[in-house]
This record gives sequence, C-alpha cells and structure tokens, in this order.
Amino acid sequence: MFATPERLNNALRHAQARRVTVDLRHKGRTVTLAVADDGVGMDPASARRQGGFGLRGMEERAARLGGTLHVDSWPGQGTRISVEVCP
Repeated sequence: MFATPERLNNALRHAQARRVTVDLRHKGRTVTLAVADDGVGMDPASARRQGGFGLRGMEERAARLGGTLHVDSWPGQGTRISVEVCP
C-alpha cells in the first residue's frame, strides 16, 4: 500500500528496532495502515531536509492513492508511520 517492505527495511536498517508492529484497519470506506517500531527514532523534518527518498517516496505513493501519510517520531522514542486512504 505505501511501501510497507520499504518501511520494514528502514526499521531494520536504520532504526535498530527490536520490535516492529503492523496494524491494518478498515472502517467504512477508510483504510489505515500503520507500521511502528521501538527503534532510535528520528526528526522527520531533518530527514526530509537531508534529501532522502524514503519519506518523500512514501508520501508520493500515499498521495497517488488519495491518501495522507503521517509520521510520528522522536529521537530515542521509535517511529510510527501511517497512511490513511479513503477512496
């Protein structure tokens, strides 16, 4: 949906996560997919400024589906990335 394999790869490669959870929900016409880890976290604004394609690519794919990407992350606190699509 929004590059879940990419998100899982990031959790393993960059976040040093020990635990990753995937949550898929469907309510009415809305589908929400969230991937969360207990890794080192990040500053999403800095990640975007550094020019990596990970977050930008996920945002673009979510937008093509008519969805919105949400990133909640703090250094030392893990990361939760979710996308909500309502066609």
